[in-house]
Amino acid sequence: MKNGGSMQVQMKLGVMMRDLLQVEDEAWGLYAFSRDILNRRILLETKTEMIAKANACGKAYAQRIIREYGTRDVRVIADKLKLKLEFQSALMTGKRVLFACYTPPYTIEIMEEPVRRAAELVQEEEQALVELFQQAGIMNTILGHEIFHFVEDQFAHEIYTRTEKILLWNLLGFKNYSTIRTLSEVGAMAFTQELNRLSYPPFILDVLLYYSYDAASAEKIYRDVLGVSSGRCREPVEDY
Repeated sequence: MKNGGSMQVQMKLGVMMRDLLQVEDEAWGLYAFSRDILNRRILLETKTEMIAKANACGKAYAQRIIREYGTRDVRVIADKLKLKLEFQSALMTGKRVLFACYTPPYTIEIMEEPVRRAAELVQEEEQALVELFQQAGIMNTILGHEIFHFVEDQFAHEIYTRTEKILLWNLLGFKNYSTIRTLSEVGAMAFTQELNRLSYPPFILDVLLYYSYDAASAEKIYRDVLGVSSGRCREPVEDY
């Protein structure tokens, strides 16, 4: 690609990031719900209540961890929790790029290549974005997110993101309840935002990390999020 075309792409990323920095927590939560298989089973009013509770849950457990271990440093916290960190290159799952993964009971894998590529892309943007999305900061944000999933396992009997469930079916007195995956993701984002003192919503990294691999998918996430934020999209969006 010629330099002119490359510069045009880089500027487009900057526009998307600046727009997404203005999106509020509730809209990010509704976007996450729009991709959940259980989305249509839950009323909008109920979803907004759940999002608020999941955000509060993530922040509360971050504060709990900070108090218990006396630090916000995610590397130190991971060490104190005896988590095994494995850093790898990009991992493909079908057509998707995996950025990180928590495997119970104690393993967290983080893909270094997507983080490096994202940080390099941002270097071409304005200084404000460069300062927000440094490579080390992105890595810490992802690690904090995965630590929350470990914390969920440890407090599964009491943590909101696991105890909140919806009834899937009721047959002859037998009831089947399900946890809601979206609440876990919302809680994890709030947890790492609080832990790392982030001034931006961590959900935005979905766009930034995807961009260097599949700009079209990143742009679709961007459009879907803004659609939810403006109130135009309340139903599930098509998976990309």
